[in-house]
Amino acid sequence: LSGFVLYVVLSFLGNPRPVVGQTIVIDDDRARAEQLWEMAIQAKGGRDRLHSIRNFLISSTIDAEAPRGAAVSEVQWLYALPGKAWLYEYTPDYDVRLEATVINISRDLCTVTLSPASVGNNVPSLSRCVPATVVERLIQDPLIYLMETKWVRPTPIRTHEARIGFRKVDVVETQVGELRVDFYLDRKSRLPVKLVTDKYWGLPEQSERMGLTVFFDDYVNVDGIKMSRSVIREPTFLRERNRRDLEFSKYKFDVTLDDAIFDHPAPRNVKANAWKP
Repeated sequence: LSGFVLYVVLSFLGNPRPVVGQTIVIDDDRARAEQLWEMAIQAKGGRDRLHSIRNFLISSTIDAEAPRGAAVSEVQWLYALPGKAWLYEYTPDYDVRLEATVINISRDLCTVTLSPASVGNNVPSLSRCVPATVVERLIQDPLIYLMETKWVRPTPIRTHEARIGFRKVDVVETQVGELRVDFYLDRKSRLPVKLVTDKYWGLPEQSERMGLTVFFDDYVNVDGIKMSRSVIREPTFLRERNRRDLEFSKYKFDVTLDDAIFDHPAPRNVKANAWKP
């Protein structure tokens, strides 16, 4: 990868600029946006607690509704902040049942292992990640589940009112480098009930518009942080929803892990819980 993984992340975080086609207006309600954001962070668990997290593990059952048909996956996503991720997904109903991704910025490593795979069906057993994977997993996912971390902290830009069904919510528009993220906050709990991202992947002359809508429900307290056990993701491409993932999730923070899992691609026979020492 020759430094490309690091370049992709820094291009989003280190060189912030508005998303193509978006005009970010900093007006008088920025102070209100910052106030609402601070209230949401406090409701989530507080900045000190959020910034103390070194890693977090998500264990989920995902019911996916996609063009190739519905399927249920068992996943374990482990994020070692700020620059590592180990992502295991097993879908028994698919011909290629296993997908395992390893990201390690310090080693310029981002690979995807698929199994079973063969030359005959044109499925490679090992391939490099597409650039979008790095940003989705190291920047977008921490925002979705934690709102902010010590390393990834959105900047509130402005706020407006919206409705979800009959319920009024406060929307805090934020920017993280080139990633635009809008948080829809419940007026009673102050926690996100919806999140919308809007971004372009790739170089400016070859950009593809992508987006993601996420719905949150069933919050529980996990080690002092409010986490949603029901998460619905709806990725979009060119404003058309192409799938819907229903996640039923459990969380653990600061687990004891085997750091060697981030040193190499996942083997084709990798199992869940391989992150444990």
